[in-house]
Amino acid sequence: MFVRRFSLPVAAVATALTAIVGLAAPLPAAAASTIVLSGIQYDAPGKDTRTNAHLNTEFFTIRNLSTRPINLTGFMVKDVANHTFVFPRGYVLQGRTTAIIRTGRNRNTAVTLYWNQGNYVWNNTGDTARFLTPAGKVFDTCSYKAMTGRSRVAC
Repeated sequence: MFVRRFSLPVAAVATALTAIVGLAAPLPAAAASTIVLSGIQYDAPGKDTRTNAHLNTEFFTIRNLSTRPINLTGFMVKDVANHTFVFPRGYVLQGRTTAIIRTGRNRNTAVTLYWNQGNYVWNNTGDTARFLTPAGKVFDTCSYKAMTGRSRVAC
């Protein structure tokens, strides 16, 4: 089960994105509402070994459904325990692109970022991801409960 909630009016999101990330022109309302949490791989396959390789099989994804690139500098994703991932300075998610944010360590690329955690973040029994603006306003959420035979949720 997942829950998606937009807590800000679309026009306010467009204004906030413009002010916060310094885009030259306001985003169209349709573009601003298309940066979404798209999935969470919350139960890494196999036995939990806490090795970096295994930590990197736990991840969440975000998707830019618009055709415009969006600067996500300072945007955050938090779980219920307030583990916080902050998008790095200058990070731009291209239009119609999905980015994967892995729990462990490695070198960031255009579509794969690393949280640099030494332990698992997403609870196997259930959790909620909150996608936040740099000012801390909730932009999107994705919640799940554990189900037998499932280790990933689409948001």
